[in-house]
Amino acid sequence: MIATTANLTECVRHGVGRKNALFRVRQQKCCRRPMTQHTILQLNTRWADVIADKISVIEQLAYKKKAFIIVLQETHCTTADKLVIPNFSLTRSVPSRNHGLARFVHERLEWSLVDQSPEQSETEWLCVDVAGYKLINVYKPPCSRFTPMAIPTFPHPSLYVGDFNCQLVNWGYNKPSPDGETLDALAAPNNLGL
Repeated sequence: MIATTANLTECVRHGVGRKNALFRVRQQKCCRRPMTQHTILQLNTRWADVIADKISVIEQLAYKKKAFIIVLQETHCTTADKLVIPNFSLTRSVPSRNHGLARFVHERLEWSLVDQSPEQSETEWLCVDVAGYKLINVYKPPCSRFTPMAIPTFPHPSLYVGDFNCQLVNWGYNKPSPDGETLDALAAPNNLGL
């Protein structure tokens, strides 16, 4: 499992996940505490290996990092019945034997589903609104091509997190990939940054 955690305020100040998140954020208050104070735990799980152990690890990480939102890629689950984390609601999942996504929001936060990728889309994504922020969980398989239409752009404030499998020198890689250049070309006119 690869884990990234970040507070939304840290995302604005420093850039989160260096290679795992594309974001656009602004300050906004929610009823209990500012959304920018909620920690997001992002993991590429390869869930199919020893599911019960991974649930326990994710639960412990969420508790330790005080995460209120958990986004997972590569769940490898065809049904949602195995996607259960105590004290979190599964907002939506994209079932897949080969890939898959899941998003969890702490039971104390209100959320609503905004949209998700079409069923046969190569690049999988889920968009959920939490306290006025659009949170988009993305997984692009390494062997697929990233196209400008692979993920939609959502209104400000929005945060894209996930496993993009895209490389660019500006993001800390030794050499760029065509997919990285496409993602960068999509990000620039939409005022998104890594």
